Amino acid sequence: MEKKVNNYIEEEGILEAGDHILIGVSGGADSLALLYFLDKYKEVFNVSIGVAHLHHGLRGEAADADEEFVRNFCQEKAIPFYSRQRNIPEIAVNEKISIEEAGRNERYDFFRTVAQENGYNRIALGHHINDQAETMLMRLIRGTGVKGVSGIKSSRNNFYIRPFLCLEKKEIVAYCEKNHLAYRTDATNFQKDYTRNKIRLDIMPMILEINPKAEIHFNEFTKIANEYEAFFEKYVDRVQKQLVSRKDDVVYLDRELWLCEEPVVQKEILRRLIFEFKGSLKEIEYNHITAFYHLLKTDKTTWEIHFPHDILLMRRYDRVMVTNRQKDMNQAVISPKLIIPGKTWIFSKEGIILESKIMTQDEFRKKMSFFSKELENHSEKYFDYDKMNDNIYLRSRKSGDFFYPTGISGKKTIKKYFIDKKIDRNLRDGIPLLAMNSEVLWIIGYAINGRCLADFNTKNILKVNVTLC
Repeated sequence: MEKKVNNYIEEEGILEAGDHILIGVSGGADSLALLYFLDKYKEVFNVSIGVAHLHHGLRGEAADADEEFVRNFCQEKAIPFYSRQRNIPEIAVNEKISIEEAGRNERYDFFRTVAQENGYNRIALGHHINDQAETMLMRLIRGTGVKGVSGIKSSRNNFYIRPFLCLEKKEIVAYCEKNHLAYRTDATNFQKDYTRNKIRLDIMPMILEINPKAEIHFNEFTKIANEYEAFFEKYVDRVQKQLVSRKDDVVYLDRELWLCEEPVVQKEILRRLIFEFKGSLKEIEYNHITAFYHLLKTDKTTWEIHFPHDILLMRRYDRVMVTNRQKDMNQAVISPKLIIPGKTWIFSKEGIILESKIMTQDEFRKKMSFFSKELENHSEKYFDYDKMNDNIYLRSRKSGDFFYPTGISGKKTIKKYFIDKKIDRNLRDGIPLLAMNSEVLWIIGYAINGRCLADFNTKNILKVNVTLC
């Protein structure tokens, strides 16, 4: 077994001479065997080691005994020992997360803190092939993609290392027995209240009945998935630099360039867009990404959707943003008069710029002959200027506003339009309207006034283009 692990460490390049390694040790077979192995080979590898143990506050005297056991083991071998006690059940309740998640968070936080304060550049963990299989199944059950099934890595960020990821659990137990390592057994490992335990105790045995080598095959599959993922990640890294940017607490996506990529790349970019904003993808599932993806593919230019943890996704014309929904994103649009011809800057939450120009019928026809779909451009519209007056404003809705929707006869109030479109009333004041008195010419991002549109019989045409500064 030792030869197998040594070969794995060399193949994966997870240790270097001079490393200072902090080992996470619970006292169970996996972590104790890892501690014993690294202590035995520390001079061969030319590394130094230390041990960190987190008391979870879950099992009373049994947990106290675990801590004392690991401390005594380290004292006998003159290995630096660090411990911390935390009330995991209380933390789970306060943070409204599972005990599993609370324990994991506190454990990794403790390991990182000890490493940073004491000069350790590696944290070694005792994960093995069986853990790999359980992790893959757990992620598949919860919903994941290729990244998720690529599983646990032998090294993450050259900081967390897993030298035993080449071993099966039974090999580790045999190693403990051979070296007389009286490891501790955590009784909670047999409680089916936890997802991982249910997989280990109920699901995995049934799978192994079908194929005793299933865990080995799962591990091989994660390696293949990891290779594909590594190649894919390198490509998306390059694309992300071109598509994603950040300003203060808002992350932006260049939708035009995004549309040029393949769907698998587009979806990964959307995952990264959220990660760039929040720093994690906690509770962001595949169905969230696909919902974002399908909405972004549509021609609808103004929308907002909410994701877990106060994440707000927005589109405003050609700009796509991720921000915090607790921010005031529904600020009413300032009401400047449209400069004709010229540019009008609106210093609202979105920084809208309206550019207007008077065109002749000849210019209009010439433009339409080159761009057959120009009239469908959501950020550019053409109006019959002879039907208008000089009092055209960009503003928020007002009582009594109306327009003549294209495709239907008669007029419709803006209030009724918003209700029919099921637009959240909290968002309505933030939708910009181009209006002439109470008649709305353009609900920007939504609808146009058909009565005022230019056609091939219009003499004087007002072209209006909307962009974001």
